[in-house]
Amino acid sequence: MWHKRNGKTGKPNTKSKPAEITVISPGSKLEGSIETQGFLIIEGSMRGTIKCGSLEIMENGDVEANVEVETASVAGNFLGEMICKGRLTFFRTGKVKGDISYGTLSIE
Repeated sequence: MWHKRNGKTGKPNTKSKPAEITVISPGSKLEGSIETQGFLIIEGSMRGTIKCGSLEIMENGDVEANVEVETASVAGNFLGEMICKGRLTFFRTGKVKGDISYGTLSIE
């Protein structure tokens, strides 16, 4: 296995931060603000503001929010304003209403 070498000691740099994953599970309802650098998966309901690295709104997910995100995929319901700096993917089950901006768009 290849490792990046640490310049001072010559030892492999094996310290890496695991990806942070936050899940709003089915049946859960969250109102307010959430900010994370990792992944946010919404299977329940979210109202408010979201700022994250990657957002996934699952088929049963329901989001009414102002969103700022690097990448996103929408298979559920979204209402609000979304700024997606990278790739935005809409699946056939996704329903979107609001102002959306994106770097790249993919529609199933």
